[in-house]
Amino acid sequence: MRLIARRAAGLAALGTLLLQAAPVVQAEEQRRQIEEVLVTAERRESSVQDTAISITAFTGEFIEDFGLRNQEDLQAYLPATTVQPYDVAIRGVGRLFRALGGDPGVATYFDGAYSEDFGIASTEGGLYDLARIEVLRGPQGTLYGRNGVGGAINFINNKPTDEFEGEVRTVLGTDDTFELYGLLSGPITDKLLARFTGVKRTRDGLVKERGDGPDQENYGDENYALALQWNPSDTVTIDLRGNERSYRRVMASAQGAGAIVTSENGGLGDPVTGALRDTSSLVWGYRAVDPNTACLSAVDRSVVSGLENPALPGSGTMLGCTVGGQQLFQFNHNGLTRFAQRVTPGVDAVNSEFARPNFQRGADQALIDSLLVDGGGVDSDGNRGNSVGSLDGDDLQVWTNGLNDEYFDHQSAILNAAWDVSDSVTIKYIGGYTDYLYQRTTDDDRTGQAILDEQFYAAQENENFQHELQFFIDFSADFTLTSGLFYYENQIDQRLDFYSSNLPRLTQAADLGNQALPFLATLNPGGVTHNTARDICGIDLLGGGSADRSARVDGPAGSVISASCLSDGPWIGETLGDGNRTQSGPDTAGTSFIWDTENRTTAYAVYSQAEWQINETWALTFGGRYARDEKEGEESLFLYRETALAPADLLSFNQSTGALDANGNPTACALAEECPIRFRGVPFARSLYRAIENDYDAVTYRVNIDYTPSDAHLIYLSGTSGYRAGGFNLGFFSAVPSYDSEEVFSVELGYKGQLLDNRLQINASVYNYTYDDVHLQFAVSTALAGTSTSVTNAPEARNSGFEADFLWLATDRLTLGGSFSWTDTEYTKELPAGGIIDTQDPFAPIGSAVDTVYNTTELTRPIKGTQLLRIPEFKFSAWAMYMIPMGENGNIEFITSYSWQDDVVWNVSNSDRDTAPDFARWDARANWTSADERWVVGAYVNNILDEIGVRSMNAEDQSQGYLRTATPTLPRQAGVELRYRFGAFR
Repeated sequence: MRLIARRAAGLAALGTLLLQAAPVVQAEEQRRQIEEVLVTAERRESSVQDTAISITAFTGEFIEDFGLRNQEDLQAYLPATTVQPYDVAIRGVGRLFRALGGDPGVATYFDGAYSEDFGIASTEGGLYDLARIEVLRGPQGTLYGRNGVGGAINFINNKPTDEFEGEVRTVLGTDDTFELYGLLSGPITDKLLARFTGVKRTRDGLVKERGDGPDQENYGDENYALALQWNPSDTVTIDLRGNERSYRRVMASAQGAGAIVTSENGGLGDPVTGALRDTSSLVWGYRAVDPNTACLSAVDRSVVSGLENPALPGSGTMLGCTVGGQQLFQFNHNGLTRFAQRVTPGVDAVNSEFARPNFQRGADQALIDSLLVDGGGVDSDGNRGNSVGSLDGDDLQVWTNGLNDEYFDHQSAILNAAWDVSDSVTIKYIGGYTDYLYQRTTDDDRTGQAILDEQFYAAQENENFQHELQFFIDFSADFTLTSGLFYYENQIDQRLDFYSSNLPRLTQAADLGNQALPFLATLNPGGVTHNTARDICGIDLLGGGSADRSARVDGPAGSVISASCLSDGPWIGETLGDGNRTQSGPDTAGTSFIWDTENRTTAYAVYSQAEWQINETWALTFGGRYARDEKEGEESLFLYRETALAPADLLSFNQSTGALDANGNPTACALAEECPIRFRGVPFARSLYRAIENDYDAVTYRVNIDYTPSDAHLIYLSGTSGYRAGGFNLGFFSAVPSYDSEEVFSVELGYKGQLLDNRLQINASVYNYTYDDVHLQFAVSTALAGTSTSVTNAPEARNSGFEADFLWLATDRLTLGGSFSWTDTEYTKELPAGGIIDTQDPFAPIGSAVDTVYNTTELTRPIKGTQLLRIPEFKFSAWAMYMIPMGENGNIEFITSYSWQDDVVWNVSNSDRDTAPDFARWDARANWTSADERWVVGAYVNNILDEIGVRSMNAEDQSQGYLRTATPTLPRQAGVELRYRFGAFR
């Protein structure tokens, strides 16, 4: 029965307040009872049941028994929580963007040291060799150095042992999954202990690639860690841990870069073939038209309607004429009706200089239609379906050019030192250093073309260090104090590039010819520089020997016209030129958009929290924290642009370069991109620079009252405030360069109880948040004209909910557990502008600057009353474990779990197109353990029903065909595991 007790010890309550307690066997009655599990959630060691906050604690035994190896495994057991590829949101509080300049909403700690990114800590080493994972829900405002406005997650490793022990483990599974884990731990001297772990994990791709390249979502991951513990005296303990990690995969899943296409143009289809995805249009865009006014030809715009364009009242702009034989669209939005046709490439200027050509021409239409996971079907009213349908493993197919790669190299060191000054005073120090490089390349438009296509490259280097000094003072058995000082420095350099392997419109100068000279007069003589993205400001273009801040435009007969480079300051970072578009980036022939950004943060905090046990039944906790964040940001931008020309001039220009024939049809030269069509006007390049700095500070506090009527019951009421510093919109010269801090005030009432002679444990809580100045990402006007998605503060939101979990030792062999959460959220105040500008609605498109279909005012969508993003309203999980003892032949345990989460909204528009449907996951596994507990053989099947959920969604605007993409959860996985322990293992 010893093994039953040990295994059950890894299974305690799953959910809101506890995921593990340690059931033991009572020899007299042979009945198990739930015992305490110790955590350090409040920086002191205490049992989960005595800790008056909402916490889920996964112990090492639970992680091993249930085979938790990735973020999705954790998410299945966490109430009111969603886990994205790199971030986490708890009770609706998280990070809604990955742009540089902001902080996470949930703070992550690894062995006590703050980690800049949840995605790093939650994947290191495949979650092997962890003593515990603690997930704290609610603002953590008084006991942690960094700002945890939504909660905190602690990953705690096992420590070196004073006796020699070791372990070898391997996993073999579907899709050629292979994992190898090794551990050695023991004394080097009587005062110095060491622990070494190594993990190597590989897997083939899970997402079928129908274009060029290997299947996506494979990985190769290696992590090696060495931990030392030095005990120079009975009162001093020093722990040092360092790790080296490298990771690479062919990626199909990332926030903002999902490869699974869920819809395109809202399901409006191909204008020529009627297919679900558009392979006929050369470029995206619409122009407003009067259906009763006909154009003289497909390229003539001299006939205009007598009706003023209602989207541009008072401008004197008339509705355009209608081209016969072309598809006519009727859009109905906010009670308004608009008629539009697609732009004619090279004649009607597109709405954005960043519009990328649609190079799906000649594609297998049936193939790419089959890869549209929602099917783009027609509803009962005859309208195209727009919501994301239910997904299964067969939907995990993509069509890209094969240029999808992610690489991560990470090094860190963490020092923990503790000195017991006396029986009542302890001083601890935590120091940490991290340095990592992250790189990725993705196919930007998911069209499967190996050339004439555009990729997105991103590189980020992060270097940070921290110091934290903690003081623990026990003034008496009834009054204790925890205080701390925190200092943190971080520098992140980010370089991003939209580039092409072979896209002449970006790599060759336009042959302007004599007819093009009049167009040069339309350029700003103090701003526009040159006509090719190869000649970037700051490069020696005029043959001088040193760089000058001028550039050229190639005119007829080899003449050169010079103009000064438009810049708000010097270009920072490496000078960009052919083959060196970004530092450490790929050698590329052409690029359309490069930004080089840097964000530097210096953070300070001082905190203190006291606990007073008033009497046997009442206790009071109160604390406060002062935090200050000093931030500096820089952004340098180079971008390809085209001047906006009227249709007649744009047509003439493209005809003069040989891109269009006399009837406005693309020439063979244009279709081969040898003389590319210019979709807006004369090309040029621009260089911009901006520096931003700001300081943010706040005082947060916590007051908590505990009522303990007996040892088996705890009731608590708390009021806690939390803070997240403001930040910068770096990288795209937003009209809103910075945004303010956000704050949360939480009121929570909780209960923790043990019933049925400590065989049933029930924990529950209700809470209400007042959430001020919410960091929300939506479209605003930009300094480059038009709109751009930026982070801006929404005035107020409300989050409230109920969470409960239970653990029941039903029999001596059967253990049951589960959790439930209900989360109700809404924005309670409107934005000053009356709402967001919804630029991503395919049924209310913004056309060109002159020929707008809907204007930005008409696209304003109120947010008041809508729900917050990235949080399901309902979520639950349930699990069971049954143990069969077999005497000298060991024991077998059978484990099964089922989890379900409700719909999740991923875009502030709150549309069906941006809402992921509910999904469920059912897992099962069996483990055989030898009688001496040295051997363990297991078999598992995860996601038995092969049902796919959505971990992240991304929406594009008109320039990319209103493309919607998703990051999926894992399909069905199965495998076997073999584990052998030796030495004096525990």
